[in-house]
Amino acid sequence: MIKKYTNADFSENGYSNAGIILNKKKCQNLRDFINSYRPVKKSIFYQSEKDFKRSGRYKNYAPGPGHNFLEQCDTSFIEQDERFIKFCSDLMGEGYEIFKKSIIRSTPERQLPRWLKKKLVDVGRPNLNPYIKNEFQDVQFFLCTDFHQDKTRQESEFVTVYIYLDKVSSNSSALNIILGSHKLGFTSYPHILRKSSINREWHYNDMHGNYLPCKELIVTGNAGSVVAFHNLTLHGTNINNDLDPRISLRYLIKNRNKVDSTFTSSNKKVFGKLFNDKPRLDVSEIGEIIPMGSNLILNKK
Repeated sequence: MIKKYTNADFSENGYSNAGIILNKKKCQNLRDFINSYRPVKKSIFYQSEKDFKRSGRYKNYAPGPGHNFLEQCDTSFIEQDERFIKFCSDLMGEGYEIFKKSIIRSTPERQLPRWLKKKLVDVGRPNLNPYIKNEFQDVQFFLCTDFHQDKTRQESEFVTVYIYLDKVSSNSSALNIILGSHKLGFTSYPHILRKSSINREWHYNDMHGNYLPCKELIVTGNAGSVVAFHNLTLHGTNINNDLDPRISLRYLIKNRNKVDSTFTSSNKKVFGKLFNDKPRLDVSEIGEIIPMGSNLILNKK
């Protein structure tokens, strides 16, 4: 029997799966609309490192207010859906706030210019937006992502809600979740993980004397699937070489009224450090990503 990960298990797992709760047809229509205006193709990238150095930048490249293609999309069928509201309310309490949302475009290697493929070798979290022309940066493009936490600021407290607009298989750059990893607290990337040689388990260490064995889960699903994970839960995605690569939505929700919720209960399970003044060790002073390899990608090849 396949285990169902519900909000009732969120405190233990740092993850829950609502299943297919959104209208499949409307998800597919939204996906088609996004794909029409923000396709994945080579022309959206700077075609040489010289072009990038002349016109690109390592800051302010993420989708944001006034420069977010999702603002041009009708997402009311998501945010007004009764089951979606209940799912988020159970996690963060009634009156939860969606404070950020964006489109995630999983990008195949074949679409990258040659210079960029070379540059991103051994980069664990190759965020592609710095290398994409400004007009297309209103969508978040990723090649793949090593295991990481979404929490990057000390004061931030939120849950990530992830929505599949496509059918996503294990070969479609599906989410990989390290179950229960939130309990080890706020650790620095690259995280200290070692893969078990006998099962789908990872050995996670925070360098402060705390250790945790965690199971890995690959999140497959159909259009309309909704999952959520704690901002301290380790997660990542593999490289996607599908002919029609997936499009997903990423919502960040917070507890606006500071009420008890599933999220506050999950925080009580954390036994690792909660303070971290250096969340990322792979970013230079100018914002360039430093190649440090990848736990996720190296262990999938």
